[in-house]
Amino acid sequence: MKKKIKKILIGNRGEIAVRIAKTCKKLNIKTVGIFSKEDESSYHLDGMDEKVFLSNDPLNESYLNIKKIIQICKKMNVDAVHPGYGFLSENYLFSKELSKNNIIFIGPPANAVKEMGDKISSKKIALKAKVNCIPGINKEIRSLEEASKVSNNIGFPVMIKASAGGGGKGMRIVRKKKDLSELLKSAKNEAKNAFGDDRVFIEKYIENPRHIEIQVLGDKFGNIISLGERECSIQRRHQKIIEEAPSAFLDEVTRKKMGDQAVSLAKQVKYYSAGTVEFVVDKNKNFYFLEMNTRLQVEHPVTEEVTGVDLVKEMIKISEGNKLSLTQENLKIQGWSIEARLCSEDPKKDFLPSAGKIKKLVFPEKVRVDKGYIEGGTVSIYYDSLIAKIITKGRNRKEAINKMIEALQVMNIDGIKTNQDFLINILLTKEFSLSKIDTNFIEKNYKSGFKGKTGDVNILEIMAITALSNKLKYLKEINNDLSKISKNWTLVLEDKLFNFKLSTINDSALVLIKDNKKFYIELFVDPSSLINKIKINDNFYNLRITQNENLFKVFYNGYISKINIFRNIEYKSYTNLPKNKLVRENNYLVSPMPGKVVDVLVKKNSIVNSGETLIILDAMKMENILKSDSKVKVLEIFVDKGEAVSAEQNLIKLKVIK
Repeated sequence: MKKKIKKILIGNRGEIAVRIAKTCKKLNIKTVGIFSKEDESSYHLDGMDEKVFLSNDPLNESYLNIKKIIQICKKMNVDAVHPGYGFLSENYLFSKELSKNNIIFIGPPANAVKEMGDKISSKKIALKAKVNCIPGINKEIRSLEEASKVSNNIGFPVMIKASAGGGGKGMRIVRKKKDLSELLKSAKNEAKNAFGDDRVFIEKYIENPRHIEIQVLGDKFGNIISLGERECSIQRRHQKIIEEAPSAFLDEVTRKKMGDQAVSLAKQVKYYSAGTVEFVVDKNKNFYFLEMNTRLQVEHPVTEEVTGVDLVKEMIKISEGNKLSLTQENLKIQGWSIEARLCSEDPKKDFLPSAGKIKKLVFPEKVRVDKGYIEGGTVSIYYDSLIAKIITKGRNRKEAINKMIEALQVMNIDGIKTNQDFLINILLTKEFSLSKIDTNFIEKNYKSGFKGKTGDVNILEIMAITALSNKLKYLKEINNDLSKISKNWTLVLEDKLFNFKLSTINDSALVLIKDNKKFYIELFVDPSSLINKIKINDNFYNLRITQNENLFKVFYNGYISKINIFRNIEYKSYTNLPKNKLVRENNYLVSPMPGKVVDVLVKKNSIVNSGETLIILDAMKMENILKSDSKVKVLEIFVDKGEAVSAEQNLIKLKVIK
């Protein structure tokens, strides 16, 4: 039976709430936004027709409070709820409660959410639907002894996975038996915090796997189609950060088999609405069922870009009782699309979350940006670290990549740490260009972590020229007599010295000389983004620069360099300065970000060996294990389990044992 939806409550926050509201506006559907105290100034509320306060509690009494959300729906005369993803999107009890109150859940049937939301039951259903499955034990692991026995039978490495939910939460790879106990506990804790359910199971870990998923769409009349695949192999901490559609790895035969199996699984659970069947694919194109996400995925825009299908619109129309607007036969995949997730985290510190006020935020133009924040917004420790999704489309993969690199280059953010430069760096690797990727890409290509450093003299030269050009442009603006500007300059880039001679500076030209080579320079600083758009000889570049006196911090192509600029006479004085050495007898374990103490695993006066866990922190839904980097004695412990901590707060006082 058809029912026209006139008003939708969007049961989420951030970029997905903004994105859903945009489609609702196109369909002339009114929207109700909800918010916690933490989100009272959130950008997602700007696009809502009405907004309702939830609670001072950032999670359990706000976005996770089923009773309160239903009360709001009744009060606001809401016809339907779109849950987005996360929070209540895969909670079948929420779906059932809405139905009891004659409110439409814009998503799949409650039974499908329940069966596919549990990885143990979903695997049984997948086997019944004749979908390829990964070897493993398909039941809850109840003890360390049982985990050890199962792991030995399967053979290491194994994967511990949370039975409820997804998004990389509650997942741990165990390569050695000695690590099983700690990783099992960590996975269960994280699953409990994320989903309220600490059940886990164990299966074989596929080496060098690709993560490729199939988007499915079904209506209430039994029509189910596949909208092609998405390659989601670039991941950190089992969470995707770069996705693309289609996959450069698949051939047409494998693509069809995966699509057919995804549809078969969806039919087995009488599925309707949008959903995603995720597969792990080995180097020989053997593919195995991973899980089914019974909701809209974060990476859905790449599918929209190559198919031209508005998935949110389809979900709404299906919920109203309409048939699919397209068939498998008339679906066309055209071009290539890439999505990069801009996250508030520090890749140079093992992707630790970064919270705080966004002082500057300028997004690229001419590409799709699904954003959850604007300049002046505050990133909270209580929610996911996703700031925005940058989405590009090209006629082919190379064009989509190049558009993405340029889009990320001209974006400027200040006030919080982000993965912007890391994303650029990944996209510029030869391996990514050739699609030689798997879910271990970051682990293999950044073995000692992302440092953002390069020894490439050509790259450093571009950075040095841009920094010096900024300095000279400023001097030209404040000097009436250009002849007084020094001719000889020394730039210190980390451990390298670059010497430049100023050949020409006037209103029409800037020319520098280095090692008898001339550089003809045109510099334009964008007044909005403050991005440096520079032409050096015949080549164009985009760089970001911050400055403090003579110290410039330059960002280019995913690399970062601190550059000190000196007139030659100044440099001679600088080299003669005494270099003081700081000697510390005692060390402190400092909180790398705001968060909550999950557990303290040491006691006062205990001796801890290098590599042992000291404390576990939870921030932005991720569990962070802090370990000792040397043998130490615990002198003082300043925090307790369950305590909230701020960034750079002293947690434990330690003494290094030599």
